[in-house]
Amino acid sequence: MGRPVSLRSSNAKIFIGLLDNPYCTLAPYVRVLNFLGSESSRDWLDEAIGSLSNLPAVHELLIQNFVWGRLNSATITSLSTAFQTLIHLEIRAAQFDSVNDLIQLLSSKPLLQSFSVDDLAWDDPLFDNTLSIPKGLHSLHLSNCYKRDILDALLDSVPPIKHMQLGSVYPEDTYSIGRFLRRLGSHLLTLQLEFSSLDAGGDAEDFCSRVDLAHNTALHTLVLDKFINYSAYQFSSAVGWIPELLSQTLNIRELSFGVAIRHLGELHPPDDPIDWVALDRLFCDPKFPHLRTLRFWISGILTLETVSVAIGNCLPRSKEKGMLNFHRGTPRINI
Repeated sequence: MGRPVSLRSSNAKIFIGLLDNPYCTLAPYVRVLNFLGSESSRDWLDEAIGSLSNLPAVHELLIQNFVWGRLNSATITSLSTAFQTLIHLEIRAAQFDSVNDLIQLLSSKPLLQSFSVDDLAWDDPLFDNTLSIPKGLHSLHLSNCYKRDILDALLDSVPPIKHMQLGSVYPEDTYSIGRFLRRLGSHLLTLQLEFSSLDAGGDAEDFCSRVDLAHNTALHTLVLDKFINYSAYQFSSAVGWIPELLSQTLNIRELSFGVAIRHLGELHPPDDPIDWVALDRLFCDPKFPHLRTLRFWISGILTLETVSVAIGNCLPRSKEKGMLNFHRGTPRINI
């Protein structure tokens, strides 16, 4: 089955009944599986995992909205021992007792290539550093979680991560991010992140002081989500820190920026001025001989054409060199 099988309390028993039918031939064709929990129906996975763990060819698994400590120990064991063909694992909106619970689940999937988490929490940051991390893991997406705990847990056996998405970067995570990226070295090809605080001592300053991208000599794509994001959060990460970041990445080939504005005046905010002239000069600087593409991802009520013309006028040299590309939506990395 090419499409996901999404299971929740309302349909899990029906699907299990189908799987348990002796004439059912569906099991080998289930490739993508979603486990969708809820606060009011947290026990369906305990009842269903016995049948689900026998699915032999699941390549992608989403686990969403579960409290790990409320699952039966047998269910947790089955989640670790089953799905050994898994390539992509995504966990959203989940509460764990410790980061070690998460790392144990990750380490139980030897063929895993992509690991994505969003909106996770745990109380205990301690982990078992003897766990074996999948050696083929090449894509890591960490959003709305204690990034430092996960990165510290992976540090002793750093997998060859090529594509990394960090979501919003917070000062308390930057030291661990810096250590992890330094250990990654030339494996890293693409990096996506965003800043939410630009004050002195805030996210951007801490990131630039604690993270040295010069160690990532093969890094060719840097994505700054919410580069200008006045439509939603009334802030911009465009001021001051782009030169600092770029100074460490002389082999960069592509920069992507997220832009969300309600009107063109937000490209020139009086209280948070963007030095477009300096940015244009920087993007065309000969010390970045490989930089060929500036990709802007536009969201908001304005048309793509309207914003692209306005940004082109802000960056005339870059426009003349044919570097500017515009897309509708939010920034994404093509892996």
